Amino acid sequence: MSEANTLAQDIRGCRICADRFAATGTRHAPRPVVWFRPGARILIAGQAPGARVHQSGKPFTDPSGDRLRDWLGMDEASFYDQSRVAIIPMAFCLGCIPLTQVV
Repeated sequence: MSEANTLAQDIRGCRICADRFAATGTRHAPRPVVWFRPGARILIAGQAPGARVHQSGKPFTDPSGDRLRDWLGMDEASFYDQSRVAIIPMAFCLGCIPLTQVV
């Protein structure tokens, strides 16, 4: 497995904040959503995903994604091609991820 795949798996598997999520009104489990492959030419750093993205596990599957793809002039197939577009949240917990993997 490549370093990038290991990093993505580590981010997706992090549950350090599970207690905080459980204390919210929806009581949902954390689900970090990252979408990338090494070499992507475009990086989109977005905010934490909303409820629709949390459910789908695919970034920007909501009206903001429709608007973003329109602004970029990209169809869904191009936008979701991980070798072209990398999508990560601006902040994700680094408690379980070695900082050397991120920088």
